[in-house]
Amino acid sequence: MDTRGEDLFAALPPVAEMDKLPADSIAGKIRGLSQPLVIRDFCAHWPAVVAGRAAPRQAADYLRGHYKGVPVSACYGAPETGGRVFYNEELSGFNYRSVREDLNRVLDDILACAHSEKPPMIYMASTDVGHWFPGFAAENDAGISQLNPTGFLWLGNRVRIAAHYDLPDNLACVIAGRRRFTLFPPEQIANLYPGPLEFAPGGQEISLVDLHNPDFERFPRFQEALASAQVAELHPGDALFLPGMWWHHVESLDSFNLLYTQWWRDSPAYMGRPMNALLHGILSIRDLPERQRDAWKALLDYYVFDADGADHIAEPARGVQRRPLSELQARRLRAELLNRLKR
Repeated sequence: MDTRGEDLFAALPPVAEMDKLPADSIAGKIRGLSQPLVIRDFCAHWPAVVAGRAAPRQAADYLRGHYKGVPVSACYGAPETGGRVFYNEELSGFNYRSVREDLNRVLDDILACAHSEKPPMIYMASTDVGHWFPGFAAENDAGISQLNPTGFLWLGNRVRIAAHYDLPDNLACVIAGRRRFTLFPPEQIANLYPGPLEFAPGGQEISLVDLHNPDFERFPRFQEALASAQVAELHPGDALFLPGMWWHHVESLDSFNLLYTQWWRDSPAYMGRPMNALLHGILSIRDLPERQRDAWKALLDYYVFDADGADHIAEPARGVQRRPLSELQARRLRAELLNRLKR
């Protein structure tokens, strides 16, 4: 699939869709779902969406009405970025400057350049509604409170966020402006050419491939990733269920865009963070001799990835091999890990 620009997106199959789903049945529909799903007009009745459909300025005013007044984190980039939130040429920094700014100023800046052919990049990412916008979640209720989600707002003009993944499941609801999500399943990681693990915009590693102009000579395996990709173009009022760990490239298609995401984990809150295990694996396993890495791979398969082989051990004696871990076992294991890391 050798494509460039808009041809790339047009060639991709669409994400599966369903018509509007009542809020009281959404949690049961998406919980545990392993594939992305577009739900058309899911949140079309929300007050925020109604304001956004009327005009960008009304969406901005609606947001101002819920703003607590605490400065937000925002990104400003030159028009030459083309709205792409990314690294600088040397991968030693980023192509934007980060500021702490009053939301009203950010909104004014976005509205002021709405008709510019080459506007600067203006972007506010993952801003917790509970802290910055009290009352927003109650007025715009997705009906998934039993999943204990955390809500975030994403605001900007025409910006492009490189493909990346997030651990939690996500219900992304479009409030204002159109959004295009290009999705890749988790197993495509090697074909997406991730950048530095510990240094990335927003703190989450991103694909180095520019979907608007993919360099297939530098990134030849990206062709394979495209063979597994799906695309969803969302309008205000539409929602996308995005399973955790799926890679997603997100693009705002209009001059004023507002997205409301709600993230949750299906595992208990007392469970550890998987990224910690990955980093510890890099520290303690990756650079071992090959024969030892192979041995540890077998151990990890046995105790972690195919952990169903403890039937030969009496139930009271299984310890951490008992599934699932209880909160007490998790706390004990965390304490043991902390003690071992001090040695």
